Amino acid sequence: MPKTIVVIGTLDTKGAEARFLRSEIGKFQDRTVLMDVSLRKHSQPMENVDITNEEIARVVGYSMDAVAGMEKGKAIEVMTAGASRIVRSLWNDGKLNGIIGFGGSVGLVLTSTIMKTLPLGVPKLIVTTIARGAGRYIGTKDIVIFPSVPDLAGGEKVNRMEATTLAYAAGAISGMVEVDAPQPPEKPLVAASQFGVTTPHLQTAKGILEKRGYEVVAFHAVGTGGQSLEELVRSGSVKGVLDLTTHEIVDELVGGVCRAGPDRLETAGETGVPQVILPGGLDMVVFYEPETVPKQFDKRRFYHHNPKSTLMRTTKDECLELGKIVANKLNKSKGPTVVLIPMKGFSEDDKSGGVNTVGYNGEATQVAWYDPQADMAFISSLETQLDSSKPNVEIIKVDHHINDPAMAELSASILDDMIKGTWKKGKSYG
Repeated sequence: MPKTIVVIGTLDTKGAEARFLRSEIGKFQDRTVLMDVSLRKHSQPMENVDITNEEIARVVGYSMDAVAGMEKGKAIEVMTAGASRIVRSLWNDGKLNGIIGFGGSVGLVLTSTIMKTLPLGVPKLIVTTIARGAGRYIGTKDIVIFPSVPDLAGGEKVNRMEATTLAYAAGAISGMVEVDAPQPPEKPLVAASQFGVTTPHLQTAKGILEKRGYEVVAFHAVGTGGQSLEELVRSGSVKGVLDLTTHEIVDELVGGVCRAGPDRLETAGETGVPQVILPGGLDMVVFYEPETVPKQFDKRRFYHHNPKSTLMRTTKDECLELGKIVANKLNKSKGPTVVLIPMKGFSEDDKSGGVNTVGYNGEATQVAWYDPQADMAFISSLETQLDSSKPNVEIIKVDHHINDPAMAELSASILDDMIKGTWKKGKSYG
């Protein structure tokens, strides 16, 4: 059966590209719905447009005369609101199988905002010249960014480079809507967080939980990963959380690049979802290339994880503050909450005999990354600030490294008991 793909474009400036893209999609026998999200009135009636900008404006109570007189930011707000409502209605009525848009900065803002109203799993693709910075527009949504090397400059004709880019994009979205994604049997869902420096723990725990009948979805703790985890928990579909890599709160505090916002580590507690929490990655602040590290940190210790990832060791004072932050968040928890503390280190780098650090300019220091005093500062601060009188909140200190198999077996067993309702504070796990 032919599938229906919505094509979003600003036809006042990029009409030729929109129609070319529509014709290329038609070569795959898919139907298209051409939606005009232009911010200004057209001097002449637009031909072969399925949803006009006038119709979009009317949905939210405006005319295009009114929109045309607005400041650009307000006009974008109105048009995205109207288009989002129409797109969501098409999806709800079974009249949308995929969606594609294109453009520069305004096109990226318009199309990404509209697409984010659709559920995960709906094929979404944006052709843009701003691929490098697109991540901050798409946030936690599953929108595919298709880079365009030439600018989509508009005009009466599409040039050869534009034609190649748009033809490939048409093939991509048509292929996406034709995929019949497999649906494995539905099992209780566990959300987990991970970094490369905590992957061994995740792999072991994931295997144990899967054998016990759970489906485990892991999120990379790089900022958007933590936001996605919190969003999934808030959706109500998650039975338990294994938040073993809480690193994002470090970057939020110190100014690293993996910030997930001030609400990280709060949703499971607010909603009463059982959670097992570990201090995975609390020993590090993440930056990109060495030259991107702010000069204010020129006296600190570093480790070059790879050419695009520079890690800065957290200090004792920062760890003290992190303990307070975590405790304040967990004191509000309504459901079962256990903080597992691996006493022999918080990451693959954070262990006795591990890696050595370098200085701000890359010079060797012969000083180990492992800093048990800083780690203990976090632990003592957490113990002091956490409300130990709450029957649903517990700290368990374990004489293992975070990536030891025994640590992962313990986290999986506790979470399993929580979900089954057999956990209680003080229960012995050997």
